This record gives sequence, structure tokens and C-alpha cells, in this order.
Amino acid sequence: MIKALKILGIGFGILVFLVVAWFLALLNNGPDTSVYLGAQVPKHFMNDVRKLGLLEEGETIKFFYSDGIFDIKDGFYFVSDKHLVIYSDVWEEPASVFTFDEIISLDVEYNDSFLDDSMVYFETETYAMSFPVSSEYGRDKQFVEYLEEQIATHRPPAPPESAVTAGPSEGGSDGE
Repeated sequence: MIKALKILGIGFGILVFLVVAWFLALLNNGPDTSVYLGAQVPKHFMNDVRKLGLLEEGETIKFFYSDGIFDIKDGFYFVSDKHLVIYSDVWEEPASVFTFDEIISLDVEYNDSFLDDSMVYFETETYAMSFPVSSEYGRDKQFVEYLEEQIATHRPPAPPESAVTAGPSEGGSDGE
């Protein structure tokens, strides 16, 4: 009887070990909990982004974040030298790609907590959207600062003051 319990205990221990090892292997292939700087984005994530057609030829990712646990397709967000891209496979249209000149407002709610992400809110002519960015290493601020710089650089110039329509002139011309 004791020998059978030992064998059963060893078998159960091996099973628990295999389940834990499998879970750790899944976590190892998943995204980090912080924002990746462009050159640090793992090759297999870059392959996924390319397969989804979210990068143009010659386009470079500057900051990349995924809130997915096992798979980046659960949710990832990046800013490149040309676009802001947000993606989630649970949305009806999983990918949204925005040029910087489309973004008319940007706001951020920073969160320094390890457990909660900062939230970025932005609007275009037709959308109001938001996405999370990890605050680890202060990269949420770097992500947003780069995005703000790109929006400012690509924003159409304001019309010159002389182009502003003047009101009626004094004395007017009402036939007097």
C-alpha cells in the first residue's frame, strides 16, 4: 500500500511539474510587461506585425507595448516613424492605423502603479479611442512624448492671420 502511494505521489509530482513547465514556457513566449523600444521588439512579434500588414516598407517601430499575456494579438499598440497603430483581436475590426496628421487631440492619464497601465486617449475626425501603455521604466512617458512630437510635426500649419476673414469695416458701405 505504501509503495502504491509513493508511486502515485511521484506520478502526481511529475504531472504538476509538467503543467508548471508548460505554463512557464507559454509565459516566456508572451510579451514583456513593459514598453519595448523599437530595436528591442522580439523578432517573432515583428513577424506577427508584418504578417498582419501593419508596417509599410521601410517603416520603423519606435515604441511597442502589448497587454496580452500569452499572445500579442490579444492587444498591442505601437508608434512608428509614420503611424500610430492599435490592435486587438477581440474588436470587430482588429487593426486601426492612424497617420499623425489625423490625430486632432491627445490626452494621457499617467499611472505610476506597477499593476495598472497609463491610459492614452486620442481623437480623430471620426474616432475617439484609448489604449494602455505600461509605466515601467518611465517608457509610457517616452511613448507619449514621441507621439506628441510626431503629431506636432505633422499637424497642418494654422492659416496666417491675414487669411482670417475680417468683420465689417468701420463706416461700412451701406449706401450712405
